[in-house]
Amino acid sequence: MQARRRNLMELIKVAEILLVFIVLPTAVFYLVARHSPFALAVCYHVIISLFIFQASLSYLQSFGALARRRFKELPTAKHQPVPKTTFIISAYLPNEVEVVEETLLNVLQKVERPASGIEVILAYNTPEMVEIETRLKELAYKWPELILANAHGSKSKSENLNYVLELASGGMIVLLDADHIVRPDCLFRAWRWLDEGYDVVQGRCRIRNGHESAISALVEVEFEIIYGISHYAKSLMFDAALFGGANGYWKAPVLKAVKFHPEMLTEDIDATLRTVLSGHRIVHDRSIVSEELAPSTLSRWWHQRKRWAQGWFQCSIKHQWGVLASKFLKFRQKFYWTLLLFWRIFYDVASQFLFPIVFAYWLHKGAVEFPMTPFIWFAIFYTMLSGPVEALAAYKDAVRPIPSLLRYPYYAVVAFPYTLAKNLLQLVSVRDELFGEREWIISARSTKQ
Repeated sequence: MQARRRNLMELIKVAEILLVFIVLPTAVFYLVARHSPFALAVCYHVIISLFIFQASLSYLQSFGALARRRFKELPTAKHQPVPKTTFIISAYLPNEVEVVEETLLNVLQKVERPASGIEVILAYNTPEMVEIETRLKELAYKWPELILANAHGSKSKSENLNYVLELASGGMIVLLDADHIVRPDCLFRAWRWLDEGYDVVQGRCRIRNGHESAISALVEVEFEIIYGISHYAKSLMFDAALFGGANGYWKAPVLKAVKFHPEMLTEDIDATLRTVLSGHRIVHDRSIVSEELAPSTLSRWWHQRKRWAQGWFQCSIKHQWGVLASKFLKFRQKFYWTLLLFWRIFYDVASQFLFPIVFAYWLHKGAVEFPMTPFIWFAIFYTMLSGPVEALAAYKDAVRPIPSLLRYPYYAVVAFPYTLAKNLLQLVSVRDELFGEREWIISARSTKQ
């Protein structure tokens, strides 16, 4: 019942956004068309130009990631030995009961350990005692390097992490969510970068349940694009990267100094920005692979992505000026972060005005017809092709084994409407932040969602 009520409220919010960004602007643009059709045409072409610029960024990333240029090889033999490493795994119980044991055992049993050893801290919170705690205690008895840390009273992942940071004794700290399965060689691959002078390494996250639904299949290819193409290309072009919340490898002193702010809905992006604005460096290495679970229903996808979008909006407000004023960031890195902070908000808002302009044109003409010119034809073709190009690039560099080949053309076909849906979601998240609504809906973690 509570979930239904929550979903109904989200539909009401969508209706509010459509009223504000479709109905009212249509009336305004209709008045513009009546007084100056030329002004309406200018607005139309400006919005179309924004679509072209956004598509150009997509092409730049796709071809940049496929270029011959690659990060230099960092052989383990030329670096200092991997220090003792602390894995911190965050979990909310009982929400993640079905996955947390698998994640713990994967780290304890399969990860290749440095000579100095590892420790694994499960940072969890729970509103009440759950049966799994007994099994976890048995697991800790069997594996002395496992530390169970119940953050009593915690209400967020940030509080869980802050609670256990001082317990971590490793020189390198790995942050994982409860559903992440890392590859055995992750520590040796990550340490090469930290020993080279970087302070944080973000690995590549892939989806392992893409077979469950149309939503999870879509997200599976999307993650191949985000982590295999977008993040990688930005590291190559801008020498900049971000910590995505999991599969991140930190120098322990840096992480303990930065910590996490519980009031931020995307505590990872906020920590990233405070890290780079302090003069530290982050790199993305797509060869460090972890596997996670994607939401398999539209409702769960919506709530997860809305929290991410609202958190990004919080970070845009909080950090954009700091990015521009930073003495540590080069011009290209300021450009990179401005794209991620200011541009993502501006574009999502401005792009929605395309529909009111077209609707106003129809009302003015008294007929449904599209004002097509060679420029508009080019823009449509150029913009619509960006999704298929991303899917092709993701297919070429996908983590093996490759997911079902049908998922790539599926993504290519739905990429444009999927982007519009995410833009709409972005507007709802902005609405929530402006109205002070910051509900954290825990993402369900289950092998059978």
